[in-house]
Formats: sequence, C-alpha cells, structure tokens
Amino acid sequence: MLALGISDSGFELFLENFNRAAPPHLRRAFRIGLFAGGWIAPLLVRRPPPLTRLDRADREAALAAMAASSVPELRQLIAVLKTVVSLHYGSLPAVRQAIGYP
Repeated sequence: MLALGISDSGFELFLENFNRAAPPHLRRAFRIGLFAGGWIAPLLVRRPPPLTRLDRADREAALAAMAASSVPELRQLIAVLKTVVSLHYGSLPAVRQAIGYP
C-alpha cells in the first residue's frame, strides 16, 4: 500500500517546474481547470463556492459531478487536472516502486 498522498509529495516544487517548462496551452488549461474545480464544481452539487469551504465528501462529490458533467469542456478540464497531477505523482520513486515500474 502506498501511503504517500499528493499533498505530501512535493507537488509545489513540481508546479513551479511545470509553470516554467510546460507548453502554454497546457498551463492555461490547467489554470482554467483549477478555477472551474474551485468555483464551478461546487455549484454542480448545489453548494456555495469555493471548493475549499466544503467538507471532504462534498468536495469529492463536486469534482465527481464535474467529471460526469454534460458539458464536455468541464469533463476535459478534469482530465487536464488529473493529467498534470499524474505527471508528478507517477514520477515519484516511491510510486514507481510501488507499482513495479523501473
């Protein structure tokens, strides 16, 4: 079992590098995704934004609602957020070892 969560993984440093090196369109989509996740997703579960004010269950429900939205752009923004986080998380030695990747 892997006990390392994204908040404990040094994502802030990755984000600094991402902001310097990632293609502009991906950086822009990531920022828009963060905005949508923080301010639009709560509205999808009839909760007032921002997302940070909600308890864990409501945050998860809001992001799940965004991922299942009938609006394709909202679904795509969730995919962008997951992709960027996965780029970092999948590069961590502990994660790579846990999944058996060299």
